[in-house]
Amino acid sequence: MVGLADHFKNPGGDAVQMVKRKVLIGLAAIAGVYVLSLIYLLIVGLTLRPALGKASQAAKDITVSLQEKNLSQATESLNLAETELKVVSRRYNLVGWLKVVPGLGIYVSDGRHGLNAAMAGAAAGKTVLDSIAPYADVLGFSGQSPEATELNIDSAEEKIIFILETLDKISPQLESVSTQLTQAQTELNKINPRHYPPSIRTKIASLQSSLASSGEVLKNIKPLLAFLPKLLGQAETQTYLLIFQNDAEIRGSGGFLTAYAILETFRGKITPVLSQDIYELDNQFGKRLPAPEPIKKYLPLVYNWHLRDMNLSPDFTVSMDAFLPNYKEVAQYKDFDGVIAMDTQIVVDLLKVLGPVGVADWGTYDAEIVKECNCPQVVYKMEDYATRPTYYVKGNRKGMIGPLMHSILLNVMNSPKKLWPQFMEIGLNNIKSKHLMFYFPDDEAMQAVADAFSASGRISEYDADYFHLNDTNFGGAKSNLYVEQDIDQVIDVASDGTITKTVTITYTNPEPPDDCNLESGGLCLNGILRDWVRLYVPEGSQLVEVLGSNIEATTNKDLGKTVLEAFIELRPESRTKLIFKYTLPFKKTGEYRLLLQKQPGAKNHHYTVSLGNDTQEFDLDADREIKF
Repeated sequence: MVGLADHFKNPGGDAVQMVKRKVLIGLAAIAGVYVLSLIYLLIVGLTLRPALGKASQAAKDITVSLQEKNLSQATESLNLAETELKVVSRRYNLVGWLKVVPGLGIYVSDGRHGLNAAMAGAAAGKTVLDSIAPYADVLGFSGQSPEATELNIDSAEEKIIFILETLDKISPQLESVSTQLTQAQTELNKINPRHYPPSIRTKIASLQSSLASSGEVLKNIKPLLAFLPKLLGQAETQTYLLIFQNDAEIRGSGGFLTAYAILETFRGKITPVLSQDIYELDNQFGKRLPAPEPIKKYLPLVYNWHLRDMNLSPDFTVSMDAFLPNYKEVAQYKDFDGVIAMDTQIVVDLLKVLGPVGVADWGTYDAEIVKECNCPQVVYKMEDYATRPTYYVKGNRKGMIGPLMHSILLNVMNSPKKLWPQFMEIGLNNIKSKHLMFYFPDDEAMQAVADAFSASGRISEYDADYFHLNDTNFGGAKSNLYVEQDIDQVIDVASDGTITKTVTITYTNPEPPDDCNLESGGLCLNGILRDWVRLYVPEGSQLVEVLGSNIEATTNKDLGKTVLEAFIELRPESRTKLIFKYTLPFKKTGEYRLLLQKQPGAKNHHYTVSLGNDTQEFDLDADREIKF
């Protein structure tokens, strides 16, 4: 009776208790499912471990084999990796149903996406190795391809002709590679890096970025296959104007225009036709044009615009559009298929591999550092002959450049095959670093390919933050041989999204001064750097202040950018800082993107970019996009 009375006093008590029990039972069941799922996942994971270990080791072996130029071993390791990945994929199907489990399912799905990406990447790798097999001998891999053996290819010229005539066969294979990499990218992009700890998150983001970059490169590979045969004169002779820019005296789009040559290419063979000092042309050009404002402002006692000073623009194409019409007014060779610009870096890089190279009537050149200038011997000899004042008139003071390049090319062509990969790497690295650039004023298709590969020194359009530092040595001897720069960028974002940037450029010249007295006959390489400094930033940016400039800083527009302009002088064995502070014309919303473009001819200067607690630090050896 008491129990019944209590029941009537609290009629909902049993119902509440029943609900509580059901909730507890439900939670226990859910916890049980999670525990069993985790145990099951762990058991399956343990069965996957041996195959994953073999696949991982095979991937490492592929890298080692490629570094050792062992194509057959790389192919064998790749086949093993693909086999083990298939084993992992089949066994991973056993846990596929776990993707419906809340929370846990995200990681199960990510595992499947990762495996799919890995298998697509392995397939792309196989296609690439199959594609380069015919060129194994030429590329320096151990073992010759059947095609090369059948053709009895011995000479360098025959190898080049073989490559040129078979490049079109690679196009279909590259289409397959592109498709496979797109599949890998699609799968990997389905993984959200933010679901993982920072160390893993960084690796996933890096892989996603690398695949995106590879995809962009492959989009432009096909036009490149048409570019190379024409560049090297497969079908008919091609004529090029070779312009030598002295990067020891840095200018807007490379370096002081010091000499030029005419080259012809036919079926891979390069023949020099003419080599001449730019001053010879300038003597004929005379005083035809008044100097533009920057030269009148920063280059004392120069009132006319000489051919040698016509690369003021940071955009190489724009500079050449100013130079070429004036060049053609006085030059002997006016018709050519393109312009190739180079500086001392590629000469030094090639001589490091070749060793000493003899040049008839000019002596021997090498890349060893000499005490006379603490610089490569080839640079010293060229500067010594071209720059040192004499009591007599030197004719064609820089005429050694053409014969030197001819001797270097002959040595490259006759080098053993094991060196060829190094020469290819030198060429690609110098294009990437803008020590080697191309311009095809009358061939839109060739120019489009050069632009796509960042081989034409263009200032790019960009829809986010942008930065290009441009230095111009006006009357500062050859001091860029020695000057080092550190560029520090601090990005501050206000609560309303307003972006303020502070850029600090530290210029350092650690070397002692040279004798720059013309009467004493000394070789003046290291003098006072007189540097016209321009920062190209997003159009509409507002200058707040500039510290360290010898002039009052100015702001103008050029090439679709806002240009912040200053001027410094830097003595040998000294250091100076130049600080720019400015606001950007837009506010931060979401991911922060910044494109940094390297100046043609410049060294790989050190950069530090900071946004809040995130900092990225690197040497700028090519155009680079960074994200926060």
